[in-house]
Amino acid sequence: MTTTLDPIGVSALISDSYRRYLRSLLPLRDRGLADALEEQISSSPLLTKGPLLEATPPYRTGATPRQLVAEGVLSPSFAAPGGPAIHLDRPLYLHQEQAIRKARAGRNLVVATGTGSGKTESFLLPILNELEEQHRRGELGPGVRALLLYPMNALANDQLKRLRELLSGSPHITFGRYTGETKDSDRQALDSYHRLHGQRDPLPNELISREQMRRRPPHLLLTNYAMLEYLLLRPADLDLFEGEHAGHWRFVALDEAHVYDGAKAAELAMLLRRLRDRVAPGRRLQCIATSATVGDDPQAVMTFASRLFFDAPFEWDATDPDRQDLVTAARRTDAPGRPWGPLSAADYAAIGRAADPGAELVAAARRHGVPDGDAYRVLAAEQRMRKLRALLADGGPQPLEDLAVRVFAGEHDGTVRPAAALAALVALGSRVRDPDGNPLLSARYHLFTRATEGAFTCLSGKGPHVWLSRHEHCPDCHAPAFELAACKRCGDAYLVGTTAAEDAAVRFLPQRRPQDQVLWLHLGDSPIAVDDDDDTLEEPVARTTPEDDHLCVGCGALGTAARACVSGCPGRAVRAVRKLRSRNGRPSGCLSCGARGLDTVRRLESGNEAAAAVVATALYQALPEDADAGRADRPGGGRKLLTFSDSRQAAAFFAPYLEHSYSLLQQRRLILEGLEHGFDAADDFRVDDLIGHTAR
Repeated sequence: MTTTLDPIGVSALISDSYRRYLRSLLPLRDRGLADALEEQISSSPLLTKGPLLEATPPYRTGATPRQLVAEGVLSPSFAAPGGPAIHLDRPLYLHQEQAIRKARAGRNLVVATGTGSGKTESFLLPILNELEEQHRRGELGPGVRALLLYPMNALANDQLKRLRELLSGSPHITFGRYTGETKDSDRQALDSYHRLHGQRDPLPNELISREQMRRRPPHLLLTNYAMLEYLLLRPADLDLFEGEHAGHWRFVALDEAHVYDGAKAAELAMLLRRLRDRVAPGRRLQCIATSATVGDDPQAVMTFASRLFFDAPFEWDATDPDRQDLVTAARRTDAPGRPWGPLSAADYAAIGRAADPGAELVAAARRHGVPDGDAYRVLAAEQRMRKLRALLADGGPQPLEDLAVRVFAGEHDGTVRPAAALAALVALGSRVRDPDGNPLLSARYHLFTRATEGAFTCLSGKGPHVWLSRHEHCPDCHAPAFELAACKRCGDAYLVGTTAAEDAAVRFLPQRRPQDQVLWLHLGDSPIAVDDDDDTLEEPVARTTPEDDHLCVGCGALGTAARACVSGCPGRAVRAVRKLRSRNGRPSGCLSCGARGLDTVRRLESGNEAAAAVVATALYQALPEDADAGRADRPGGGRKLLTFSDSRQAAAFFAPYLEHSYSLLQQRRLILEGLEHGFDAADDFRVDDLIGHTAR
């Protein structure tokens, strides 16, 4: 059983699965059009790109929390019993240390570092530090000190788990999540907590109900921006902002700041202004924002943050590090050793297959006259690894094939493909680690799939030529190009587009804007009988009456046979068509086979959920089982797949769609296997027989 992912094989699998899915979308009866579309789907570079390789070197480390305590940057409570449960002797990332120091100095911050870089600690440790200091002074009573604002509940829930770990031994610091999922009464909230976590009770300092938070507001209030709007409006929640426990607000932390742009950013800015006016009129609130992709221009980021946080001061002085409120990450670089090698492509492939790659690597280096040493330093000095790391450091993500040609330039023994050798080199670099557990080559692969714009074809005598990118003229023969559609039942061809007046003619061309009125042209000429039973089962829809018309495939002019062509028509070639108009953008059925329904005639549209489901399913099935035997015994062999979406609505639609579509495919597969195992042409095979063989 393999425990590594083959990037080349998996990329090919995903690409093939996606292209196979696209072929199923537009079943064309016209053999010429079908062959041209098949060829384009199979060969078009527009649909997939990759694999690409990107280096992600470890972040540079700085001081440990214990050292910051000794300097007085962090409270002594962090090193005392009852303090937050942090690893005192584990070095912080340098950007975390910088953020803590700047926040301690009272500066507003934007922490713009990558995913998995510890942005949470960059704002959470300064906030906890202030709470610990207030506790030491005897000032830490009920009342909100910090608002942690998230764009969606999933992120707030994830932060809640982190706080439970950090504050399990710090009962003096209270925290609570107030979202739409938070129950009103203590009893309802406790029942809900037990359903999620078994019979384990919540921590005494976690406030789990709205009643609890209204009675004694938590020091750390977690919510989303939509709920914050309600909290500021509802009289029942006034005690979070006013009254006996008010007046202690110090921090506003905004996670994933890059999701707020345009109208949403303006709405949030006004919301935060209302919050400031309510909880800290005439006082200063310290503002911290985090983002992985907020931008590269420091001045623009500072302007954005200031506008978002009620014109709070954010500075960027390129000459003064103390006045730079944008914190970014720095990657670690190793001092290169004495170069040796290079190893051949076959050597890397063999080392990658070895049970102990580190020992095999050291042995290979010994054969090149390198004294024995640890595998990390030996591999770091090997010529091809040095070259690969240099290429990745300079160029960002790059195609694996291109890198392979450059790294293994001049080697043509034919035993191992350069791309396969490079994949083995990358895998080896990720397995060889330094004493701190950091891999020599921390890297990730990318594969991009692209949604289709449609299928566009010319109908000239030199064609048809089909393209998957939008064209108004065929790149091959320069004839007019039209967007292609088809009946998903009989495969008859349609053209879809809009019209525009040109000279004395009306030209038919692909739709340019979503708001353009859509016109459909039927190219078929022979009706096909429809099954009466299927006709009865079709959902009733209003029929569309077609109009006979003519289309010049030489210039795109649409009209009667006698109407003039567009000026400059290279040669009039008229084709009879039937014209359909639809208010909702789709015809109500097929003119050829009679099948009805708004989705009967369709364009080549990959769809949002379906295309993502195809890619996700192919990737999930290609993942190796978990290396741990206990986890590998779980459903799916312990495989895990995480998908992201920029839209909560899209994520909410995709999750059940993937589950349903995958279950349906599994059921069809079981039925097919039942047919293969049980069917005998010489014997009757009934439905009950199929059920029996499928159930086995």
